[in-house]
Amino acid sequence: MLIQAPAWACPICAPGDGQITLSQRLRQADVVVLAAPAGPGLPLGVRQLIKGALPTGPVLLSAQPSAPAPVPGTGPVADTLLLYRQGSSGWQSAGPLAASRADWLRQLLALPQPSDGIGTDWGRRLAFFGPDLENPEPLVAQTAYEEIALAPFGAMRGLRGRLQAARLLDWLDKPQLAARRPLYALLLGVSGEVERVPVLQHRLTQWRQPADAAAVSALLAALLELQGDSGVAWLERQYLQSVGRQDWEQQAALLALSVQGNDGQRVSRDRVVRAYADFMRGDTPLAGLVASDLGNWGRWEFDQDYAALMRSGRPQTFASRYAMVFYLMRNPKPQARALLDALRAEGAL
Repeated sequence: MLIQAPAWACPICAPGDGQITLSQRLRQADVVVLAAPAGPGLPLGVRQLIKGALPTGPVLLSAQPSAPAPVPGTGPVADTLLLYRQGSSGWQSAGPLAASRADWLRQLLALPQPSDGIGTDWGRRLAFFGPDLENPEPLVAQTAYEEIALAPFGAMRGLRGRLQAARLLDWLDKPQLAARRPLYALLLGVSGEVERVPVLQHRLTQWRQPADAAAVSALLAALLELQGDSGVAWLERQYLQSVGRQDWEQQAALLALSVQGNDGQRVSRDRVVRAYADFMRGDTPLAGLVASDLGNWGRWEFDQDYAALMRSGRPQTFASRYAMVFYLMRNPKPQARALLDALRAEGAL
């Protein structure tokens, strides 16, 4: 089963693979157990019942998993976390998990699931998952990463004081953690260690490929988190006004500004709007990419700017041009409708 990241999740670091999280799988299951072979060559047997009532019959897996990897401190082999749903053909393995994690599983099941992202006790959730980032047990580490990455950006500030920038920087350097770099880069800003700003700026020089876009955006958002409004000018000079930047780099910078502008705590929305205005009035084929935020924030004063841009014949990407037209269509000002009609008559749409 696949899901989309919820609307409240941070758009920079929410996992993009669409896989449901372990906590969601646990809730969907009718029965959850920790199991292990009773002896060498013997079938799996239930060691701990975590949820539900055991069905009759032996524990038969729908798909035989590979041998569980050793987990430090738990003996040669971990138990296996098994999930069962009524009407299914057998048990599903979620992976190896130490027997000592039984209470952790029960607490995980007891955590209220986020519903609308507003009434959720994010402080409680992040306090639960934060200590397990990069836990030696892969299943625990994956769960902590997914749940924190799905939190709203502003809620992540609840981790301040519980994060070590040195550890986050170390994780950024590990190739096997490349998929998690956006979250760890963003958390470097949440850590509040302003003295790390030069280090983070230098790190950006090492990420120059399109595949690095999410990590670049996250690190730029982290720098804005550390510097506030004063960091916007640096971002503008280095990314939005630099002729040497590629489109994906500028889009990464715009996303960082968008996340901070939508949050409005460390960087004022007015400061982001000024940066957007300067960007869209510059020589860029991406001028319309800021239109969605401008409309969402009720900043409708740029109708004339976008109409002039469409009349100018300056090249724009399809996404940019579409966003400009949609901005004018959403604009409640009477003259915006007149502008649309005029542009249509001129063949400029």
